[in-house]
Amino acid sequence: MPENLQNSIDVALHVYGKPLMTAVAISSLLAHSGKWINKIYLVPEREQPYNEEYDFIVDQFKDKVIFYRPWFYFGLKPGKERFFWLKQYRWSIRYQYAFEKSNARYLYLIHNDMLFHDDILGLYLKQIQSEQFAGVGPIGMCWNCPASYAGLCDSDSYSSYQPNEEEFASLVDQYPAPRKQVYDYFRGGREVWPLPECRLNEWSALVDRQQTAPYQWPHDKEIMFGQMYMDTAVRWFHHMNNKGLRFKNVPIAGYATHVWTGQEGELNSGVDTLSNHDLYLRAENMSYQKLISEYGFSEKSLSRHRPK
Repeated sequence: MPENLQNSIDVALHVYGKPLMTAVAISSLLAHSGKWINKIYLVPEREQPYNEEYDFIVDQFKDKVIFYRPWFYFGLKPGKERFFWLKQYRWSIRYQYAFEKSNARYLYLIHNDMLFHDDILGLYLKQIQSEQFAGVGPIGMCWNCPASYAGLCDSDSYSSYQPNEEEFASLVDQYPAPRKQVYDYFRGGREVWPLPECRLNEWSALVDRQQTAPYQWPHDKEIMFGQMYMDTAVRWFHHMNNKGLRFKNVPIAGYATHVWTGQEGELNSGVDTLSNHDLYLRAENMSYQKLISEYGFSEKSLSRHRPK
């Protein structure tokens, strides 16, 4: 990998809860991919479960972490576009503060329930530069998609399967689509492709800011990666592809685990962890032990954050 790519990536986390798990995500990423990382933007939601705080992470990593607390809390609702001109409002959209403040060529977006096992950023840099892709990472929510059920499309072939509106409507009628009630954005003459369940998944996405910047805020005043429409980055991904940018599916197997505290046979998504207090405590306790045993945190530094 070229030496000039060192420090070429900023990292963005927009987090709700689980500060200890957040520290594990940052620690394991730095342990394996630290040489590529310039700054880490840590942005906790304005509202936090259990009044969680993240000061110990800033103390641990010093100048590596840029901390920003937004003025507004949207949860799973989209921001209102008529207020995007107000930066405090706009910067409350997930990841937007990092997109606007970063000077790095690449921005790596992750969830705080990631655990890294190998140099994922080395892998991603090699892939994104191979054909100058605008973004790499796991693509698609194929488990929800009627085209996937029909065997017509998958994460690797999404760019070649481009049905028209009538063909897609027929697929939705024939195959289950758990979220079909919110597919209206992709009707009425708007480009159907990429399909509604296509996106660059924000739990592990490397984005080329240089390529994408001309097609999002402030140049396109509606498009932001984190603006919610059905799910994070769905409209952004649809928009970028229709502007001619290209993306590559790069699975994370062997390099990272998403929701690493989950156990087989149970609900273990990030949402499940937040909605189930027992799962939340287990995740934070597992993270507490890992921070002390593997990543050099002291019991004293975590004393106010140990889950009870």
